[in-house]
Amino acid sequence: MVFKLGKKSVYQFWINQGKTKTRLPVLPEKLEVSVNGKNDTFDIARLGEVTVIQKPGAKTFTFSAFFPKNFAPYCEFKPTLSAKQYVDRFESWMNSMNPVQFIVTGAGINFTCSIESFNYFEKAGEVGDWYFDITLKLYKKVTIKKIKVKKKEVAKSRPSTKKKTKTYVVRSGDTLWDLSKKFYGKNTDWKKIWIKNKTMLVKRDKRNLRQPGHWIYPGQKLTIP
Repeated sequence: MVFKLGKKSVYQFWINQGKTKTRLPVLPEKLEVSVNGKNDTFDIARLGEVTVIQKPGAKTFTFSAFFPKNFAPYCEFKPTLSAKQYVDRFESWMNSMNPVQFIVTGAGINFTCSIESFNYFEKAGEVGDWYFDITLKLYKKVTIKKIKVKKKEVAKSRPSTKKKTKTYVVRSGDTLWDLSKKFYGKNTDWKKIWIKNKTMLVKRDKRNLRQPGHWIYPGQKLTIP
């Protein structure tokens, strides 16, 4: 895209950031628009070079112009800023790390862009005029979505398969024979109670060694397996 100087153009170049709008007082001679491919190339034995086509990279806009020290016929309008103020503004935009809005009226260009590079310089004999080269790249805002993570439900405790250990406090007149009938439905299982409580019963009365489980006393706590 070529822009001829010397007469007023239908094109207007704007670079804006937030509420600050800046129109270029001098049009660039050309605007270069490029889309870089990101294809991958591999060398494969017996097959040669193979290209894997990838999605193209972001579109870039490159042009050169200058900010004049004084108003002249090649200006599109009388500048409202000095040449150095224009330079400072563009440089501050780049350093802010925020995107700008690049607009070229009459060309259908209106894109949010990042300033990839901004170089400026003075030429000998033209002190006060600041020339610059600028490259803008199409900017896509990345939105981070918040994902609600459901709290893990507390697993319901499974009923224990272990049998609860029963205890029984001996009363006057109790025998292991009778307690076996009470807890197991038959007298002959009294040895279960005896074996489980043997240590405690023998310690209380060593006669239980000769007559297992015969000597039990009120108040003793028996474990019923």
